[in-house]
Amino acid sequence: MEKRILGRRNFLGGILKAGALLPLAGTPVLAAVAAPLEGGAYKASAVPDRIILNITKDPSTMAAITWRSNSAATAYVEYAIADARPAFAAKAARVTAKAAPLLDVCHHSFTLTGLQPDTLYTYRVGNDNGWSEWLQFRTAAATGKLSFIYLGDAQVGIRPFWSRVLRKAYAQLPDAQLVIHAGDLVNRANNDDEWGQWFEAGGYIHGSVPSLVTPGNHEYTHEDGFPHLSVHWKKHFTLPENGTGLDELEGSVFYTDIQGVRFISLNTMMMEEATAESLLHAQQQWLERTLSSNPHAWTVVTMHHPVFSTKKGRSNEKVRTWFKPLFDKYKVDIVLQGHDHAYGRGMRQIAPYGTAYVVSVSGSKMYDYEKMEWADIVTGHLQMYHLITIDRNRLDFRAYLATGELFDAFVLEKRAGKLNKFKDNRPS
Repeated sequence: MEKRILGRRNFLGGILKAGALLPLAGTPVLAAVAAPLEGGAYKASAVPDRIILNITKDPSTMAAITWRSNSAATAYVEYAIADARPAFAAKAARVTAKAAPLLDVCHHSFTLTGLQPDTLYTYRVGNDNGWSEWLQFRTAAATGKLSFIYLGDAQVGIRPFWSRVLRKAYAQLPDAQLVIHAGDLVNRANNDDEWGQWFEAGGYIHGSVPSLVTPGNHEYTHEDGFPHLSVHWKKHFTLPENGTGLDELEGSVFYTDIQGVRFISLNTMMMEEATAESLLHAQQQWLERTLSSNPHAWTVVTMHHPVFSTKKGRSNEKVRTWFKPLFDKYKVDIVLQGHDHAYGRGMRQIAPYGTAYVVSVSGSKMYDYEKMEWADIVTGHLQMYHLITIDRNRLDFRAYLATGELFDAFVLEKRAGKLNKFKDNRPS
């Protein structure tokens, strides 16, 4: 019989540490467990909401769209190449969406294929009971300059505080080709109100720029003492199906190739709290296959638990043991992480491997931090967003405060047969 291994938490401790009761002080533990879909402020209606454009395995020719309504009636996606003349709507193609009921809500999804690269499309979702507005997105180009947004944990203060961060990032980089969310999108995995806040905060941005989401520990529950991914995750997100094939990892372990860059999402919860040895081996082996077969010059990894933390005592040993040797071996360029609710980045202190590691937070929950040997910078109690551009042999990383001031910046320059050259561009 396969050896089962629990992570760092027992049942009660797991719920508390995962934040399941944080906003509900005084609420009995059993009540929290018995109400996995608690919430009610964000009721679904006939008009589609929570519309999100998901990353696909090929964003130059594909677009995955997900939304919800209060009806299981047949729903559609209508789409066309964008045109300034409103008459385009009469000629829009119509496709039938998939339906996935969850209690009194129906989640809908469809993946458009055969799209033209570097082309502006417009689409709407719904049916005659209720249609969304027409939204627009641009497919990725085959090659060329690539810009994207990276955000650490939203988790707490989503509607009142996190909303300004995502909106400021988008206002500054409206042509971003994707948004990376590095886990802990919400605080309580199955709380529908928190998911409602996350979608409200993003609004039409979610429906206009593909999101690459990776789960954190707060996207998991521990009702029976074992980690279970939120019931909302695979309903809200339609993510690439190029993962391990294991249900515990599908929808969280995947890659996408965009304009000469391979983006990889890893599930660190299923490393730190893996329920079986096979999950550790499966994800590690998948990662090695994905890295060794990468045809592109650049590799970006995103995951929740950091390889290097911003405070002593927060070490994630399984992540470091199982993933870092592969990052070193295949010279991963940059790893974008969350979890520590502070900001830290480093590369020069951990030579000779040449991988830049970043930890960040975008919501209002903050942790203490301290100077760490691996990091060039560690700081905290700041909401931040990050704009990253990759153009040929150069990666520009810029970290901004929620109020728009440039806080930190660096450049990675790719050199044939050598490690990346690092240049510190932080403002003086």
